[in-house]
Amino acid sequence: MDVSTLDAQAEAAAALLKSLANPVRLKILCALVEGERSVGALAERAGVRETVVSQHLMRLRAEGLVKNRRVATTVYYAITEGPALGVLEALHEAFCRPEQAPRR
Repeated sequence: MDVSTLDAQAEAAAALLKSLANPVRLKILCALVEGERSVGALAERAGVRETVVSQHLMRLRAEGLVKNRRVATTVYYAITEGPALGVLEALHEAFCRPEQAPRR
């Protein structure tokens, strides 16, 4: 791999890690790894207000990490397919399962 390709991939990885560097966004993404959820369900799961979840979802959507669909008045979110999905699944396996205690 040449240096310019490695540089571009390192930048993309750093941008993903920056997106994940927030506890609320991590809780949202952990829930979405398990399946599609509404804003209300994500707010309940993350323990924050719906407006807070909506702000984080806007950022995650702008960064291409989540997609949405509307059914009547409810908006559902899901993780987009792509390179980040494997990282999110690994994080879910390590930190988001109920039987897992946080590791440091």
